[in-house]
Amino acid sequence: MIRVSIIGLGLIGASLGMALRNADPAESPLGPVEVVGFDRDARSMRTARGRLAIDREAGSLAEAVRDAQIVVVATPVLAVREVFTDLGPLLPAGVVVTDVASTKTEVGRWAATLLPAGVGYVGGHPMAGKERAGVEAADPDLFKGAIYCLTASPRANRSAVEAVEALARAVGAKPYYIDPEEHDAYVAGISHLPMLLSVGLVEVTGRSPAWKELAPLAATGFRDVSRLASGDPQMHRDICLTNAQGITRWLNEMISFLIETRDQIEAGDAAVLEDLLRRAKAQRDAWIESCPNLRPGEEAFLQQPEVQRPNLFTFRRPNRQG
Repeated sequence: MIRVSIIGLGLIGASLGMALRNADPAESPLGPVEVVGFDRDARSMRTARGRLAIDREAGSLAEAVRDAQIVVVATPVLAVREVFTDLGPLLPAGVVVTDVASTKTEVGRWAATLLPAGVGYVGGHPMAGKERAGVEAADPDLFKGAIYCLTASPRANRSAVEAVEALARAVGAKPYYIDPEEHDAYVAGISHLPMLLSVGLVEVTGRSPAWKELAPLAATGFRDVSRLASGDPQMHRDICLTNAQGITRWLNEMISFLIETRDQIEAGDAAVLEDLLRRAKAQRDAWIESCPNLRPGEEAFLQQPEVQRPNLFTFRRPNRQG
C-alpha cells in the first residue's frame, strides 16, 4: 500500500485526498493507498476526515510524513517555501515530494535548495479549481479530465516522475509535462490575467458611488466575468508575487488593448469595432469546439497506448535520515 501524505487541506488538498480514496485500487496506477492529512488548522483536518478526504489525521508535520512514499504540499504558494524548510530534516530518504502550486519557477528553486538530496521532487499544478475555497468546497471529481501540469527538472529521478504521473492519473487527470518557466508564462495569460480582470471588474464597479443602483441590474454577464474574484485572496496574492514577470507582461498587453479599444469607441469606428468583435467570437467559438481542456500537442499524447502502472517496487519503505 502506498502512503500519500497531504500537507494542507484546503480545496485542492482535500479534493486530492477524496479522489485518491475514491479511486478503484484495481484500476488506479497507484494501487491501494492510505491518505494521511496535516493542516495547521485542526478544524480543517477534522472536516477533511469527516468528509472522507483522508484516512488519518496527523498531529504534526513529522508524523504526517513518517513512512510516506509520496508527500503532496497543497498550501498557498508562498507557504510552500516554509513547508519545504520545515520538511527538510523530517523527510525519509527516497520519498517523493510534489506540490500543487499555481506557479512553478520559484517553487522549483525552493525545492532545489531546501529539500535533501535523497528526495525526489517533481512539481505539479492541476488546472482545476473553484471560486470557493476551503475544505468545505472539496470535490472528488475536481480533477477528472483536467490537465495536470508536471514540471520535472532534468535531475529528477525516473521513479519520482513515474510516481507523480501515477498520482495525477489516479485522480482522473491528464499529465502534461512542461518547463517551469514556460508554465508560468502561459498560465499568466490564461489563468492569472482572467483572475485579475475579474477582480478589476468588481473593484471598478464596486467603488462607483452608483453601486447600489448598479447591483440590482447585474445579471449573468457580470456574474460570469466576476466569478474568479470570489477565489482565495491569499492564493491569488501569492500567485501575483511569484509570477510577477509573466503577469505584468500580459497586463501590459491588456492595457494596450483597452486603450486602443477605448479610442476606437470614442472615434465611433463601427467597422473596426465590428471586426474586433467578430474575430473574438470566431476565436472563442473555435476554442470551445476543439475541446477546451486539450493543450497543443496533447491530441497525439491521448492517442498513445495506455501507460502501464509504474513499477512501484521502487517505493521501498523509506529509511528515516539520521
